[in-house]
Amino acid sequence: MARRPRTLAVVALGGLAALTLSACGGLSESLEERNDGHTKTYAFDTGKAGKVDEVVPSWVPDDAATVQGIFRTTGMERLLTYRGSLDGLPADCTTVSAENPLIPQPEREGFTADDFRTDATLLAAWWPDGQEKASTVMCGKWWISSDGEDVYAFTPELTRVEIEKQPTPEGK
Repeated sequence: MARRPRTLAVVALGGLAALTLSACGGLSESLEERNDGHTKTYAFDTGKAGKVDEVVPSWVPDDAATVQGIFRTTGMERLLTYRGSLDGLPADCTTVSAENPLIPQPEREGFTADDFRTDATLLAAWWPDGQEKASTVMCGKWWISSDGEDVYAFTPELTRVEIEKQPTPEGK
């Protein structure tokens, strides 16, 4: 009878070791993501396709083409681009002016504009340096600009979010 508890203990320890080793694989993946600045990217052929997957914001026109984006999973910053124009933006988007300056528009309770950075910290090959400062329209928290048929959009990051090192995108 003494053998049975020992056998159960060995089986239990073996299972625990396997569980620990499998958790290390997950931990390794998390560290790899952390080294990449906790960023995720997406791409859709159209604005409509991105909305079906609930990734692309509702203000992006359905007929927007070549929609690409990057976001930080640990913060609020987003970069987005598409081929199209500003003509298809909803009526509640507002033009930047002296009366409606380009400042962060917190959508969550407890935050003010002072809680946000105003420069893009995410890196993408398709995002021109300083493009966020060229924004001429705001749709909620999004700062939007265009350059020819390229439309760019940005949401500011909180100052308290750590900006981790990101790989330099190809083409930058």
